[in-house]
Amino acid sequence: MNSSSQPKFVCRWEPTELASTILSSPSREVVRHWISALGFLDENLHPVLLSMNHLKEPSFSQLVQAVNPGLSSSVVLNELLRKGVVEQLDSGQILLRRSTYIQDVPSFEVSPGIRRQKHRPGENAGRRYSDDT
Repeated sequence: MNSSSQPKFVCRWEPTELASTILSSPSREVVRHWISALGFLDENLHPVLLSMNHLKEPSFSQLVQAVNPGLSSSVVLNELLRKGVVEQLDSGQILLRRSTYIQDVPSFEVSPGIRRQKHRPGENAGRRYSDDT
């Protein structure tokens, strides 16, 4: 396999903690692939609607097969639908719900620490100085 045929990925999105908690490992991998592989993202790098029809691209089956050819796309789809991660539209397309993924923030672990440093021990963080009477 040459480098031009290998899928390209971006790190713009990551699954929410809830999605990561409620989904099985194979379904988590499918969601992770959907939100990071360029072949399943639109021009604005948002996850595309996937077709249930194998003749139209990209299809949900193609997504599942790209993750693991041994997975059954119907089993994965059933779990995602049952847990409310995706929605099947009247058009037959599969929509990944926006509540399933969030913007990837690489420095997230550092930022809360910086915000917490602004609070000084012994002071009530919820009160402003002008609130004192």
